Amino acid sequence: MKRSWEKDLPRKQYQMFKKIEQSQPWFEVYDLGNQIYAIYEPYQFQEVISYVIMGEEKAILWDTGNGIGNMKQLVNELWNKELIVINSHSHFDHIGSNYQFDKVYVFNHPTMIHIMEHGIEQEVLDQNYGPETYSYQSPIAYQPMSYRRCVYETFNEDVEFDLGRRRFKVIYTPGHSADSIMLVNDEEKLLFTGDTYYPAQLYCFTEGLFDDYVKTMDSLASKYSEYTLVTSHNEPIRNGNTLIEVANFFKKIQNDEIAYKLVGNLKEYEDEEFNLLMK
Repeated sequence: MKRSWEKDLPRKQYQMFKKIEQSQPWFEVYDLGNQIYAIYEPYQFQEVISYVIMGEEKAILWDTGNGIGNMKQLVNELWNKELIVINSHSHFDHIGSNYQFDKVYVFNHPTMIHIMEHGIEQEVLDQNYGPETYSYQSPIAYQPMSYRRCVYETFNEDVEFDLGRRRFKVIYTPGHSADSIMLVNDEEKLLFTGDTYYPAQLYCFTEGLFDDYVKTMDSLASKYSEYTLVTSHNEPIRNGNTLIEVANFFKKIQNDEIAYKLVGNLKEYEDEEFNLLMK
C-alpha cells in the first residue's frame, strides 16, 4: 500500500530526461543535458536528489544523499577523473554518504563544522529513517541509520571551483538552514539551489532565521530569475521566475499577510502556490 508521500509518484518531469543504466536499484540516474546527472532516491520520503556536474578535467558531486546505497560506487560508474564532493548544507539527507569519499568540501560555518565534528543525533536519524519513510516498493529492506564521520576541508563564500572550461561559484544563502549554500554558473545561467528552494513544502528550521531567509530569497530573485534552477528534492528543474514568486510569498509572511496554523510546535504558512513550515 502506498505511503501518503508517494501519492504524486512517479514524478512526471523525469519523463523528459534519459534514464541512465547503473548497477543499484536504490537509485535512479537521469541525464539532464550539459553534462549534468541527477541522482534521485525515489524510495525514501525525502526524494532527495544529488548531482554529478562534469567539466573537462573535474566533476562536482553536489551532496551525497541519504546514505542508503553506495553513492561512491554509483559515481564511479559515471565519472573516472578527479571528483570534488561538496555539501549544500549539513542536513542528514545531504551528507549521508560523505564517509564513502576520501574528502568532502564543506562551507566554513559553525553549524556545518559542528555536524562534521560531532555528527547528527541518533534520535534525529531514527525519526527520519524509520520503516515508514521507505516506499512500499523499495528494493532495499529498511536499515537503521547512524552517522559516520568523514574527512573534510572547508571553503568560504565566493570561492570558485574550476572543472575545466566550467566554473561554479559558491554563494551563501541562509534560511532553510544557517549553513545553506548554492552553486552558480553565470555563463550557463545555472543555479544549484540545495534546499533553499525546491518544489515542495519549504522549511525554516532555526528559530529567528526567517528574516535571513527573506533577505536571501529577495537577493536571489533580483539576480537569478533568468537562470535555470536545479533543485535537490522531488523534481530537478524549475524556472528562475519561481524565485520571484517565493520571495513575494515570504514577504507576505513577514508582513503578517498570511495566517498560519500550528503543526505541533511549528507554524505552517500556505497560499495557492507555496507552503512553508517554520519554527
